[in-house]
Amino acid sequence: MGCLSNREAELPAEVDRITRPAAPPVADLSLPGLSLGGHAILGPVSLSIGAQQTVALTGPSGIGKTTLLRILAGLQRHGGTVRRPDRISVVFQEPTLMPWRSVTQNLTLTTGISCREADRLLGQVGLAGRGDVFPNRLSLGQQRRLSLVRAFAAKPDLLLMDEPFVSLDDRLAKDMMQLFMELRESHPVATLFVTHAAPEAHRLADRILRLEGTPATLTELAGIELAGPEPRTAGRSASCQHPV
Repeated sequence: MGCLSNREAELPAEVDRITRPAAPPVADLSLPGLSLGGHAILGPVSLSIGAQQTVALTGPSGIGKTTLLRILAGLQRHGGTVRRPDRISVVFQEPTLMPWRSVTQNLTLTTGISCREADRLLGQVGLAGRGDVFPNRLSLGQQRRLSLVRAFAAKPDLLLMDEPFVSLDDRLAKDMMQLFMELRESHPVATLFVTHAAPEAHRLADRILRLEGTPATLTELAGIELAGPEPRTAGRSASCQHPV
């Protein structure tokens, strides 16, 4: 087998993640449009998420990103078609923990894992020794870590996250992104996450989609074209007339 050239050997590992062939879809959505309260919120939308692919959903506040995520999760009524796996985990903006149960029980009762496995996972996310306390004794960052590890503990085939790092300072947000990448490494999963932050999309996503317009439609950003503090090579937007 031939050796790599010096140039090929120097290519960053993430190049492979960006250029590898698309995996078969884990979830598909086809929506003719959606109106709520007599107002057209979403126009025609087609979306496809490949196995082990991480997709960022961006767009202005109030444009319908959370609504689209809820449709994919089966939490919002609509007139379209959705194909999704049976095993789904959802991470909401708020941690949505059970305040009357201990930290360990928030893992074991919702996912069916053992107490030993829960202890291992708590240690992995910096919550070792906190299994017997209740969620209100945790900081917001700790609650977010618990919510995230709970989602992975269920071993989903599809993970949906609605601004999972919102309201955290820069250091905590970076820590949470690193934790997500570590958990994703141990359990690769197709993921769609909503974000307003360009650095989050650039760092975590294989693909970046933008929801915009009235009613809103999807555009896939080519060349990681997203305004934000991290410089990227802007490309031409690809229309989503075909499933993205």
